[in-house]
Amino acid sequence: MWNYIAKRLLLIFVVIFGVTLVTFSAMYLAPGDPAEVIALARYGQDLSAEQIEAVRAAEGLDSPVHIQYLTWFEHVLRLDFGKSVISSDDILEEILFRLPATAELALASLFLSLIIAIPAGVLSALKQNSLLDNACVFTSLLGVSIPNFWLGLFLIWLFALKLPLLPSYGYGNLENLVLPTLTLGTSMAAVTTRLTRSSMLEVLKQEYIVAARARGLDERSILFRHALKNALLPVLTFAGMQLGYLLGGAVIVETIFSWPGLGKLLVDSIFARDFALVQGCVLFIAILFSLSSLAVDILYAVLDPRIRYDRHD
Repeated sequence: MWNYIAKRLLLIFVVIFGVTLVTFSAMYLAPGDPAEVIALARYGQDLSAEQIEAVRAAEGLDSPVHIQYLTWFEHVLRLDFGKSVISSDDILEEILFRLPATAELALASLFLSLIIAIPAGVLSALKQNSLLDNACVFTSLLGVSIPNFWLGLFLIWLFALKLPLLPSYGYGNLENLVLPTLTLGTSMAAVTTRLTRSSMLEVLKQEYIVAARARGLDERSILFRHALKNALLPVLTFAGMQLGYLLGGAVIVETIFSWPGLGKLLVDSIFARDFALVQGCVLFIAILFSLSSLAVDILYAVLDPRIRYDRHD
């Protein structure tokens, strides 16, 4: 197990290293001179050549590209993501300031999706080909097909405009959390319901379930002690991956509802052409997603004793 964890941590470092290369290269792949773009964002349209050159020197953009990257990467290893080229605020402090809002939305959405999806998927599998099963399959298919941005705008139209029951934007109160949670949670629940149903159907066909029934065990015991535990393993994996995605910031939903999380910060920094802040956000999101994947893999091995990572690795 420890060998596996060490190898996964090494792999995470390789992934993050690749992310640093991509994010740093994006500054030079974007149209325009980076120094001029930064100067425009800081000083407006009336620029002089002296201002552009001053920005180039201050940001180290007059050094060779590989020197710029190595300098930036050295700072990243010390958890120094630099400062915003627009506001001069510390990037890591800004990210950590926005993280609680994203974590709140992520955990609420994940919880909502699981309390909807697991009972619905299990009941759908137990009542296969029934009216209930067909209704669950149709509803989940509809939920998968609806884009988050459309669902979010529809919920705003319905609950904030037509039925003025909930605010359409803002942060701080429980009522502000409802609409973005519904937008993310219901779409996730649709996918999780389909996964739970298919996993449950697969488990119910296994020989140990047939043997348990042959021994005379009641259906409740078979369902909760044998079938459900194994059927939820792929659901756990998917939920962990979704949590990593949500902690990275659900960009569209946070933007629609003006939720002050990482996704909104990333969008704002892109529109402001704040290259340093974009790099910091993308790198931080990659770290969160990688750590979430590692945690899921470890938990998966703990819950399923048949998995022996030490033997395979």
